[in-house]
Amino acid sequence: MTTFKDFLAEELDESKLKHLEHAEDHVINAGHEGFSHAYHNLKDVHDKLTGKKNDTKVTMKYDGSPSVVFGRHPQTGRFFVASKSAFNKNPKINYTEDDIQKNHGHAPGLVAKLKAALQHLPKVTPKKGVFQGDIMHTPDDVHDNDGRVHFTPNTITYSAAKASAQGKAALNSKIGVAVHTKYNGNNLEDMQAEHGADVSEFGLHRDVHLISTAHRLDNIKYTPQHRERFAKAMAAAAAANKKTKPETYEAIKSHEIPLKTYINHTVRTGTKPSVEGFMNHYIKSHQKKVDSVKTEKSKASKTAEMETAIGHVQRNRAHFENVLNQHKHLQKAKDILAHTLSSSAEFDHSINGKKSKPEGFVVVRHNRPTKIVDRAEFSAANFNKVKAQ
Repeated sequence: MTTFKDFLAEELDESKLKHLEHAEDHVINAGHEGFSHAYHNLKDVHDKLTGKKNDTKVTMKYDGSPSVVFGRHPQTGRFFVASKSAFNKNPKINYTEDDIQKNHGHAPGLVAKLKAALQHLPKVTPKKGVFQGDIMHTPDDVHDNDGRVHFTPNTITYSAAKASAQGKAALNSKIGVAVHTKYNGNNLEDMQAEHGADVSEFGLHRDVHLISTAHRLDNIKYTPQHRERFAKAMAAAAAANKKTKPETYEAIKSHEIPLKTYINHTVRTGTKPSVEGFMNHYIKSHQKKVDSVKTEKSKASKTAEMETAIGHVQRNRAHFENVLNQHKHLQKAKDILAHTLSSSAEFDHSINGKKSKPEGFVVVRHNRPTKIVDRAEFSAANFNKVKAQ
């Protein structure tokens, strides 16, 4: 079985922030080790909320767009901006507006945001270091009405009183950015991510609305009822994991991505994951592959692949049910924390005019980030927004 460490190295490459995993998905990714990672992430947050101290960071996840990498290039010393492609083998590094136009001219919206970042972020960025953040707004994105300031960088609309510090900063700045990651190293391609970056080393300038992702826990309302529900969900998750044998994770090996794709499908459709639902989704997915080829030989080959995959799931139904059961209880515990952490925030949040929670939170344990997101609310809205475009 692939270890959790190997999985991260091969699939996620946590040295760069390109993808974040939901806490409950770790059990699919890496079996017992994945479960342990998820369990202790959740427990650390619970402990912090109850006054116990640990080194785990809890940060706000902002729904900005695009994500931008910026700072002083470790080799040239010049200020640059880039998209996530900054860490590719052939990165698109932008030192000038001409570079931005050349590298990203096919995407006018991205060009405008990167040009704003190039012009204004040097005003606050430390003279050394590379950072990553989400652009939250430029002037055309900020609207002022009814004594409140609003901006919608992606799915969520962020709002604050016009007279508040955040409202004033959004209204008067040229760019808003939520910085979440710092990179350390002497070579851009080999830099290592420091998740939950401290923005206290940044300067101040009215042109830049610098948003800290640090999330204060002193005003959080963690009720006895929520604590009890959390403990119950965690106990159920632990009990399910204790009953699990190594062959369970061997049984789902090579099916992790289809299983997670199916779970995302249930988020979109508002349904509950089940082995039966997974098999139906798996069949449809394979049937598309069968239908996409033209020759009888190719169709027969694809059909055989489908029958093998579905037959494996049928023979190992109990193993798949076990993993989905652990996933369910971890998600229940996580959702309680997502709700609790959302009880205090610097901005009001809404989706399509309806009040919502923040996008979610990122828990950083041993410098490994994990998403704490209410998938039924934000992920479903985000998926369906993308689908509608």
